[in-house]
Amino acid sequence: MGAIILRILGVVIVLWLIRRIIASFGVGGRAPQRRAEAQDSNVMVKDPVCGMYMDTRLAVHLEQRGETVYFCSEECKAKFLERAVTRL
Repeated sequence: MGAIILRILGVVIVLWLIRRIIASFGVGGRAPQRRAEAQDSNVMVKDPVCGMYMDTRLAVHLEQRGETVYFCSEECKAKFLERAVTRL
């Protein structure tokens, strides 16, 4: 009986750790962060072009329609803007 409880406890701890790791990458439905808020803290965001995650303090950013979009590089930002222009 004690071994079963330890296994269940172990599984719960592992699942909790996995959830924390995923949350640290900014995945999980968080609301978009404002630029000033995000740059003051260690927040990971996903580049919408290449899918890479990066710290907002190091990311290239673009203000668009009241929201901040973060990119890993100027090249990804340029590709994003190019796609936006071709959609119009």
